[in-house]
Amino acid sequence: MIASRIIGHRGAAHLAPENTLAGIQMAAECGVTWVELDTTLLGDSTPVLFHDEHLDRCTNQQGPLSALSFDALPLLDAGSWFHPEWIDEPMPHLSDALRLCQELQLGLNLEIKPFDLEPDLVAERVFEQISVYWPTPEKLIISCYNFDLLSAYKALDPQAQIGLLYDHLPELWQLKAEMLEAVSLHCDANLITPSDVKVIKQAGYELYCYTCNDPTQAAILFDWGVDGIFTDNPPLMRSCIPSNNLNEAFISL
Repeated sequence: MIASRIIGHRGAAHLAPENTLAGIQMAAECGVTWVELDTTLLGDSTPVLFHDEHLDRCTNQQGPLSALSFDALPLLDAGSWFHPEWIDEPMPHLSDALRLCQELQLGLNLEIKPFDLEPDLVAERVFEQISVYWPTPEKLIISCYNFDLLSAYKALDPQAQIGLLYDHLPELWQLKAEMLEAVSLHCDANLITPSDVKVIKQAGYELYCYTCNDPTQAAILFDWGVDGIFTDNPPLMRSCIPSNNLNEAFISL
């Protein structure tokens, strides 16, 4: 496997504010070996960790993310919405998140959110940071729902490990995977079927499912042949991992 049986979703989104340095640290403290994070661009093309197109849900501000610039980040609180313990937790620059993951020796599934931005621009800005701050390409998967963005990123980094993101598995998924030389598919845990799993695995791709926070569901997915799951609560999932794979998902604490 490239990644792990258990991947901390947006860090560890049930235990700390999502897509923050605190969330990455929490995931490491839970013992996971891989995390999933979301990146997109501010209005001035600064790459940051953030999931939404608007600030309202996960910060103390409102409005579109595109109205924000790097100079405004010190005024942003991306933690207190989750719990007062994390008041003034910053929205991280992508480079800070990459450095922390490296420091903690975490593998990373980086999901790129292009929204309505030009795919080539987003790919270029993200690759600029990856090329400087991520020296272990074997521990990085770049994923996205947008085929054009993945194509643009692959053109910049031909050795990149690409993961195709899908809700429902489309008819032409394998053609697109071959065009991108993808290594994995990332599918909705609530929509994937046993037949989907079978055809993906028979085609030679790794399969990771999001977002699974139910140990019973996780056990079923693993029984079907899913390689790994994204979860907001990694410690809760420990019991559902096949015993011979436990060390692949969690480091010793």
